[in-house]
Amino acid sequence: MRLDDLRFFSRVAALGNLSAAGREFGLSPSAASSRLTALEREVGAQLFARTTRRAALTEAGQVLLNHAAAALREMDAALDHLEASTEAPRGTLKISTNMYFGRKHVLPYLVEFRELYPDIRIDMDFTDRLVDIVAEGYDMAIRGAPLADSTLRARRLGSNKRVLCATPDYIARNGAPSCPAELVNHDCIGISSMPIWYFEGPDGEIAQQVSAFITGDTSDFSYDAAMCGLGISLKSIAHIWEDLRDGRLVEVMQDYPVVREGAIWAVYPPGKFTPPKVSVFVDFLLSKYGRPPYWETDYRDA
Repeated sequence: MRLDDLRFFSRVAALGNLSAAGREFGLSPSAASSRLTALEREVGAQLFARTTRRAALTEAGQVLLNHAAAALREMDAALDHLEASTEAPRGTLKISTNMYFGRKHVLPYLVEFRELYPDIRIDMDFTDRLVDIVAEGYDMAIRGAPLADSTLRARRLGSNKRVLCATPDYIARNGAPSCPAELVNHDCIGISSMPIWYFEGPDGEIAQQVSAFITGDTSDFSYDAAMCGLGISLKSIAHIWEDLRDGRLVEVMQDYPVVREGAIWAVYPPGKFTPPKVSVFVDFLLSKYGRPPYWETDYRDA
C-alpha cells in the first residue's frame, strides 16, 4: 500500500466527499472513484458508504483511518528528519491567516523570505474562519484569538491588545465616550461574533452589550467602516498601529482598557518534529517582528 493511497483515503474521510478529495490530488471524479475502489480491493473491505454527494466511513474505514493517521504522522516525521539533515527547507507551505494580519505583517516580507528559501512555495488562505489545521491539510495558521486547549503546538508572535478607535472626524462630530455606559449614545461598529465588549473598570470587568449602528462579519469590514467615519470600532493594535501613529484613527476611552485580548500565535499540527519549512518561516517572522514586535511599541508617541 502506497503512502499516497493512505493520504488520499485520509482526505476523503476528512472532507466527506470523494470528488473534493480527488480534486486536491488532481484526479477526475472517475479516477478518484477507481483509486478508492482499488484501495478497498487491496484491504478487502468497504471503507466508505458512498452517495453522489457524501462519502461516510464504514466501521472498517474507521479502523483503517485510526491506524493510517498514526502511520502518516510517523512517516511524515521521518521524511522531515531526512529533509532537515540532507537538504534546505523545501516544498509548499500552506498557511491560514486572517486578511489584515497577512496583508500587513506577512506579505510585505515574502520577497526577502523567497530570497532566503527559494525552494519553499507559499499557499496562503485568507479567512476569518477558524480552520481545522489537521483535517484541512494546513501546515500552520496564524491566529489572534485566545488559544484553546488542544494538541496543536504554538509559538507566540506577539500581543493582541485591542482598543476602541474612531476617526478624528467622527470624534469632532459626536464627541468621545468616557465610559462603557456611554457607548449607547454612539454609533458602534459591530462584529457578529463579538456582541459584547469587555473592559477593565475600577471595580472589575465590565461587560457592555453593543447596540451596533452597523454590523458585519469580518475584521476588515470593521476596519473599513471605522476608516469611513461610520463610528467606534474595537480593533487589534496589530491591525491599526500605523493608523493610530499617523492620526488617521484615534484611541477612545483609554481609562477603560479592553480585556480578554489573548495573543497572536503561529499554530501547527501536533507531532514530535516540526517540518523545516514551518520552523524557518516562523523564525523568519519573529526576526522581522522583533521582541516585542513593532506593533506593541508606544504607538501613541510614534
